[in-house]
Amino acid sequence: MDNATLHFTDALVNLACGLTCMSLWLNQRKDACLTYWGGGLLLYGLVNSLFPFAPSTPLWSSAGLSCLKAADILLWAGFRLFDGKRPINRRLTTLPLVPISTCFVVGELMGDWALGERGALLAYCAIAFAQVVYVFRRRLGVFGPRSISAYAVTLNVAAVLAVSLFQGIWFTAVVGDSLFLLTDHVVTIVFTLAVIAMLGERDYRTVLRTAHRDLLTGVLNRSGLADAMTKGANVRSLLLVDLDNFKLVNDRFGHDGGDEVLRDFAGRMTRAVAADDLVVRLGGEEFLIASSRPSLGEATALADTIRRAAKERPSVVGGKLIAFTTSVGVAMRVGQEDLDCAIKRADMALYRAKEEGRDQVIDDNFGKPGRKDDREDANVIRLQTLVRAKPVA
Repeated sequence: MDNATLHFTDALVNLACGLTCMSLWLNQRKDACLTYWGGGLLLYGLVNSLFPFAPSTPLWSSAGLSCLKAADILLWAGFRLFDGKRPINRRLTTLPLVPISTCFVVGELMGDWALGERGALLAYCAIAFAQVVYVFRRRLGVFGPRSISAYAVTLNVAAVLAVSLFQGIWFTAVVGDSLFLLTDHVVTIVFTLAVIAMLGERDYRTVLRTAHRDLLTGVLNRSGLADAMTKGANVRSLLLVDLDNFKLVNDRFGHDGGDEVLRDFAGRMTRAVAADDLVVRLGGEEFLIASSRPSLGEATALADTIRRAAKERPSVVGGKLIAFTTSVGVAMRVGQEDLDCAIKRADMALYRAKEEGRDQVIDDNFGKPGRKDDREDANVIRLQTLVRAKPVA
């Protein structure tokens, strides 16, 4: 197979991959990054199909590199759009001109157009490596699809450099061109599969995040708590938090107003806890904070912080101030105690806080913040008796 045929098949591969991206975008319009990736591959294929017919001069070769760089910039723009950025900025629009400008300046100043062509090639490769750095910097894993797309571009640039620098030393010009074109066949296919897999990976993570998050407040739901525990979350203390008389809020301000209060309060709790603490909405107006705080004193202090965060600042909904309070039950997890058992003890403490007037924190020894309650065996036994005796609501 001669190089003219390889140029033709390489162009077909790029065009086919570009059309694949475009067709996917037509079926999923939200992923506009596919239009940039598809456009870049289509342009790359078009330029490759014209290479065999272009004059073999340094200036024409550099012009070809600038056209290929325009295709690369479209690919880069696709990654930027995928990352939520503006796809094209002023700096990127000037980069395709760098290879041919480098050739022209070096050729004119040095009087050596072959040297200018080599300068254009180095400029092309330098910009490509900058693109690789951008793509790789935002990777999710060394072997994830985004990383693989960066490896594909790196292989393409390495092939360009190898053919240009060692042509005539390690292999002939014909062999070098054949190696580059064959490499580009593989790189184009791998790159296309990688960017499509990137979209699939993002959508999969979105599904997981949605499955493990409460849609109203954005905090974890029960499924998210179970997943975190499976992954080894360090939970030493449990705070069961309930908004007091929340039905009155819904009755007075409507369910939309109540939803805004829940969202606001969930945000306050999230800001109050440590990074490794888990905020969970169990349902309705009841929340759970699964914390790594190792002592009852620290746990009750956090609980009181949450209580004051609710009481001291009303929520603002539609220009109206909605005041609300919370009651909190606190329980320490004993060793590797089953989480449900510890939650039941926190629930018993919360039940007691409601009974004693609401807007307060009570731990599972029925102590309020500031009292020195020790977790002695007698107290635990007394609590277990109370749990069994708790009336059914």
